[in-house]
This record gives sequence, structure tokens and C-alpha cells, in this order.
Amino acid sequence: GSKSNYVKYAGNGSSNEVSVTEQAVNDTQTNYVDLSVNGNYNIVNIEQYTALSNSFGKGVFASVTDDNNSLTVNQLDGGSHYANVNLSGGNKHVDITQEGPAPHMTDITLSGQPVDLSLRQSGATQQFYSINFNCATASGCAPIQVQQGQ
Repeated sequence: GSKSNYVKYAGNGSSNEVSVTEQAVNDTQTNYVDLSVNGNYNIVNIEQYTALSNSFGKGVFASVTDDNNSLTVNQLDGGSHYANVNLSGGNKHVDITQEGPAPHMTDITLSGQPVDLSLRQSGATQQFYSINFNCATASGCAPIQVQQGQ
């Protein structure tokens, strides 16, 4: 609510579900998540949103390690979207959505295979992303999908 929201989470273990939801109700608020999850078969959902078109300050710094993990990040409405995501291990699913007035920025680092990545950025033009992933399999790698625009 009414003040800046900050979540710091560090978890170790397998077969867990972690959900973080942050909402801004005024234009001076920021939402910030610093998350680290280590283990197999984990599901992580992070949602940051505001109903205010001039609200700023959404930041996610997430690190998820080991196998068969899923990470979903939704940064919706308002401006100032930033996600820094690092995933390692095999069989990862990553879904990142940044919607609302610009700016948008995502920095993704992936290691281990296979990976299923979907990144969507939209709203009032400014959109930047960086994906660092080395694929070295004879049969090819799973798709990485990026969608930008209105």
C-alpha cells in the first residue's frame, strides 16, 4: 500500500511455491523484490502493479537455481519497469510481462538447458532487453520468444 514496498526472500528447498504481490496506491511509491530460490521443482510468481498511469518504480532482482523451476514476473501499468533475472539448471520456464507506459527494461541470464522463455514488453514505446544464453546442443535449443510493441 501506502508506503514503498520491499520484499527480500531467500529460500532453499524443493517443490515450493513462492508468490509475491505488490501494489502501489500513490505516485511516489516503489515496488522492489530481491529474491533467491535454490532447489528443484519450485514455482515463483512475482506481480507488481499500480492503477496510476504516472506511478514509477518497479524492480525485480530474481535468482532461481537448480532444475525444473518456473518463474513468472508481471510488472503492470504505470512506468519504470525493471527486471534482472538469473536462472541456472535444467528445464526452466520463464515468463516475463512488462506492460504500461514506458520505460521497460529486462536483463536475463540463463545457463543450463533446456529453457522456455517468453518476454513481453508493451506500452508507450521505450523497451529494452538483454538476454545472455549459450546453447550448445546438437538438437538445438528451446524457443526464446520476445514480443515488443503496443
